[in-house]
Amino acid sequence: MRNEQGPKTGQGNNRRRRRPFNRNQGQGKPQANQEARPQGPNSGAPRRRSGRVLTANQVLVKYDNLLEQHLIMRRKYYDYFNRVDDRQLKKLEKNFFASIEHLRRFEAGLETWQREALEKRRTERYGLDLTYSTNHELDPAAGNVEISDEEIEDPHFKESQAEAFDEYKDDTEESEGTFEDYLKLKGLA
Repeated sequence: MRNEQGPKTGQGNNRRRRRPFNRNQGQGKPQANQEARPQGPNSGAPRRRSGRVLTANQVLVKYDNLLEQHLIMRRKYYDYFNRVDDRQLKKLEKNFFASIEHLRRFEAGLETWQREALEKRRTERYGLDLTYSTNHELDPAAGNVEISDEEIEDPHFKESQAEAFDEYKDDTEESEGTFEDYLKLKGLA
C-alpha cells in the first residue's frame, strides 16, 4: 500500500538511482565522455588529460614524481623483504617492478625534444668534479692528458716512509728467525 501523504520531513526516498546500462561499452566505440587515443606521429608522447603534449618543464616534474614513487617502492621492497609473509612480499615486489616499468614506459614515450630536455637536466644536476685537475693545475677542457707513473703521488705515502726508504736502500740482508726470536730480542718472552 502506498503512502498518499508523501515522505515525512527528514526521511528520504529509499529508492536507489540506477545507472543507465551502456550497451556500446567494450565494442570499440569511444563514448562521449571517454577520450579516444590520439593517432599519428605523436601518439606515444606523454600527454595531459586534455590531449596536449607535455611541456619540457611538465616532463621534468612528471619524471621526478615517477622517480620518487619508484624510490619509495624500492625502499619498501628491500626494507620489508625478510619481515613480511609471502603474500605481502609478492605485493611489494609487484609494486616495485610496476613502478620501474611505469618509469621506463614514460621515458620510452618521450619525444626527441622532451628526451633531450630530460637528459640535459640529468647531466646539469651534477657539476663536474674538478678537484684533481685544480690540484694539479690541469686544464679540464684540454681533454685527455698523459700522466706518467712517476708523476702520480700517493697521498698516503708519508715523509718518514720516504726517509726510511732512502736510509735502507742499500740493505740487502734478509731477516732470519722466528716470532719467538723476535720476542726474546724485544725482551717480551
